[in-house]
Amino acid sequence: MKKTALSFACWITSVFALFGQGPEGQLLLGQSDAHDSLETNVHIGWESRYFSEGRDSLSGVSLLSGSFEMALERLAFGIWYGNSPDQSYDELQMGVAWSESIGDFEFYGSYTHLRFISDGAHDNEIGAGVTWSGLPHEIALSADVYYSFEAEGYFAEISASREFALSEQLTLNISTPFGINQGYVSDGHNGANFIALRLDLEYAISDSCFLSAHATQSWTIDQNATLPGDDSLIDFFHLGLGVGWKF
Repeated sequence: MKKTALSFACWITSVFALFGQGPEGQLLLGQSDAHDSLETNVHIGWESRYFSEGRDSLSGVSLLSGSFEMALERLAFGIWYGNSPDQSYDELQMGVAWSESIGDFEFYGSYTHLRFISDGAHDNEIGAGVTWSGLPHEIALSADVYYSFEAEGYFAEISASREFALSEQLTLNISTPFGINQGYVSDGHNGANFIALRLDLEYAISDSCFLSAHATQSWTIDQNATLPGDDSLIDFFHLGLGVGWKF
């Protein structure tokens, strides 16, 4: 099956961080910074390639996306839409997530409905994850897993990350995601799939508007050339740019 990187873990790399997978094109729903007030986020972005489960999912072409997210206390809701300007591809994600913090740990659970408009397909997924921020040197360790009812399999990602405040307006986040497939990419190999190095920059233009950029290099692990699902599991570099508004 095809799915974005569940990239409310993009404001959640901005306000939320987590609704499904990893961060490229997916709706990443997860923990919110909100307490008793409603927070919203709008984001528009461009990806040089569509990174999903370590794969170059659109064979080298770009992806445009837009998202809208809301969070109230520990409940978050989001809509994400992606479209390729280079080929016929449309994807819509709608999800909800609940999160909780206990000491240095943050937990979340999520549900996401996906529509692949260009081919009329759809899927439903549930996800869960935990982040531990109690490591030395302000390093955070996170683990996320999401299960596809259509594929009847799951994909897991483990990542270590560290955020640096380069100035009052500019922050840098460095992360090292590692992905494991177990039937989620049903025609790909099971087990370790990829490891990547990702750099995220966010620049606050104002209290409500920010610019974002990322650069990611991904390396394959145990690619099997005889499996169709591994055809797009390649070593590749990609970039992303975006602008967002928080209210």
